[in-house]
Amino acid sequence: MKSSLAELMSNPLLWRGDQFAPVIDTVASGYPELDDELPGAGWPQGAVTELLLDHKGIGELRLLLPAMQRLHEAGDLVVFISPPHVPHPLALAAAALDPKRIVVIRSAGGNDGWWAAEQILRSNAAAALLFWPPAVDDRRLRRLQLAAEGAKCLSFVFTRSSWSAHASPSPLRLELQPTEHHTGDQLRVHIKKRRGGIATHAIVLTLSTVLGKTVPTAASAARSKLINMRAMPRKSSARFNKSYPVGPAHPRVWNRALNPTDEVRRPPSPDRRGISR
Repeated sequence: MKSSLAELMSNPLLWRGDQFAPVIDTVASGYPELDDELPGAGWPQGAVTELLLDHKGIGELRLLLPAMQRLHEAGDLVVFISPPHVPHPLALAAAALDPKRIVVIRSAGGNDGWWAAEQILRSNAAAALLFWPPAVDDRRLRRLQLAAEGAKCLSFVFTRSSWSAHASPSPLRLELQPTEHHTGDQLRVHIKKRRGGIATHAIVLTLSTVLGKTVPTAASAARSKLINMRAMPRKSSARFNKSYPVGPAHPRVWNRALNPTDEVRRPPSPDRRGISR
């Protein structure tokens, strides 16, 4: 090999197709076996990541949970756009996520969700963006990818696995599937596209334990709630006031989040405190 060619091949700015592309800014996924297969050993910042799946609730949010926990520890915001279900504040708290740092945007349809996602990325206002568009096309994804390149943000777009047959400007695409004996704790991840060598096999991740911490499943949370109820004294009764903050810190957040339409349904009642005017 000539010296000039050898010098070129040793240049760190040169990327070869059989190697991972250099990625500077990443956030660890929390799963070592997945990080080993991702360029930069984590979720890329400044790029759109597509998550392809045909069934909701197979563990796609728990896959992203360790990264969101890291961002929350730094005090950053996470934005949900058009989620299929409204995130429950108690479930967020059980997953060590602060509901005050979760922003949910319900789009009216059409281009509203795409416009909101693009504006969030261009303003660099959030550390993570999770977007469930009703439909996906190459033009919209390209605009979103261009907006993401200038932001230090994790960007995830959820779409159906049939979209994998189409070319996409997103540098990272993962197909998510439940395992054959789906118990809710395992998820099959197949990297369909990455800046590097082709992934020849899928990875089976165990979602119940990440970063040395056990993520509570629905069954374990129900058992814990039942144990706590049994441990309460018989004479004490739980009280819940929808109008005034009660209980632990920031209870007003829980009151409004658990019953957001309470003030709309109930007309204002007269003042009964006996204050004379």
